[in-house]
Amino acid sequence: MKEIKYAALFGGAGKNRESKEYKETVQIGSLLAEKGYVVKNGGYGGMMEAVSKGILQSGGRAIGITCKQVGSEKGNEFLSETIVTETLYQRLELLIKETNVFVIQRGGIGTLSEVFLTLDIIRKERSANRPKVFFIGSFWNEIIETLKNNIIPEYEHHLFRICMDYEEFKRELLK
Repeated sequence: MKEIKYAALFGGAGKNRESKEYKETVQIGSLLAEKGYVVKNGGYGGMMEAVSKGILQSGGRAIGITCKQVGSEKGNEFLSETIVTETLYQRLELLIKETNVFVIQRGGIGTLSEVFLTLDIIRKERSANRPKVFFIGSFWNEIIETLKNNIIPEYEHHLFRICMDYEEFKRELLK
């Protein structure tokens, strides 16, 4: 039996389908589907919709995990499956659980909270089991540099990677 590989995307719910981030996230979804990943995301619009769209276009499976605490239980139109949770904690637990690759796209406070909890959880795992974490876009440079200089100890800097764009992400994922 083939082991299922999971990827999760964290990113904002913005509505701009013409943004560079949206278009790249569609490409990221396609790549992940082509590489055999089942991709989990928060299920709503913006980057979550974009990754789901890319996955669906490439014949993959996109799982949206929505949350009653957020409001709507209905996910975006590109999902293969929607799981509805009661709380944000339950939602995040499902997004993190058994995930091999995390893709972090531009977002807001919700995205940051997902990222910080994820990093705290995975840093405690054995190195061999640790998922890969990719921040996409130069948007993250200053934020990550500030964290590295002030909060994250040097011995944990290897836990994540900033990729400037889709092409760099593709190269890094395939390593």
